[in-house]
Amino acid sequence: VVRDKRTGKTKGYGFVSFSNPTDLAAAIKEMNGKYVGNRPIKLRKSNWKERTDVEALQRQKNHIQKKPKTQKKGILHK
Repeated sequence: VVRDKRTGKTKGYGFVSFSNPTDLAAAIKEMNGKYVGNRPIKLRKSNWKERTDVEALQRQKNHIQKKPKTQKKGILHK
């Protein structure tokens, strides 16, 4: 489930992945149009390019290695 970074509230959508294409077909057949609370579930296949776990790990490693930006101290003039 995707949440707003500032408020922490859900944005009303999320993502799921399936390792088996038949599981995707079964989920679409069984869950599409069902309700969670008062919201209908809308399922569709993503068109996102396939990624390898190695690529994801490399991106995560690069993200962690970035140093946080330090704030510059203001100079007060008299």
